[in-house]
Amino acid sequence: MTAYQNILFDLDDTLLDYGAAEEHALQQLFQDFNLMLTPAVKRTFQEYNVGMWQRYERGELSWDQLMDHLFADYFKVYHKLSVSGRQTIKTYLTYLSDNHQLIPGTRTVLNYLKQNNYRVYAVTNGQKIVQDKRLKESKLLQFFDGIFISQIIGFQKPDKKMFDYVLTKINGQRANTIMVGDSLSSDIQGGFNAHLDTIWFNPHSIHNSTRLKPTFEIHRLTELKSLL
Repeated sequence: MTAYQNILFDLDDTLLDYGAAEEHALQQLFQDFNLMLTPAVKRTFQEYNVGMWQRYERGELSWDQLMDHLFADYFKVYHKLSVSGRQTIKTYLTYLSDNHQLIPGTRTVLNYLKQNNYRVYAVTNGQKIVQDKRLKESKLLQFFDGIFISQIIGFQKPDKKMFDYVLTKINGQRANTIMVGDSLSSDIQGGFNAHLDTIWFNPHSIHNSTRLKPTFEIHRLTELKSLL
């Protein structure tokens, strides 16, 4: 076993297939409003959604502001509809939690880590109601020694305070803890802020145009087995 003992995993698009869950949720939500979810409409929403979450990660929006404005502003600007932001996102999150499709290799990797006595933790900016249900229904809960959700903690990736909180709770050291995630701006930046080694999960071989240099880069989750 390597020097790493604590493996911190992002969830969405690292272990859980957020794209599949989003597709399901958007299809259901747009049907509720009698709207067509065309590829162009979906792409516009995704760009808007990512932008809003990045503003939240940078501290430009509070959690309450994100919840109030995410869908209310989107439907007003792009579809000329007046909707309740809170109620709409509540409905969307219910649809989102119904899907628990996994990223290929997830169960294989988690089995390997547990069999080899690594301590495995989830560190996510997702919503508790969504992540709890998806982890339970995907039967992944058994693999985790702890689950840390920004909504509950009060800090979010890439804030160093979230990682400091996690390290305190797991009695972990920076030298034996590594962060695994797909997002450069959230997971890798967060690991850098917290002085942790990082593994960038980059399944689509996206060019890294930032100044961030992850400690390792993988394109399939199963590469973790030989890396660790």
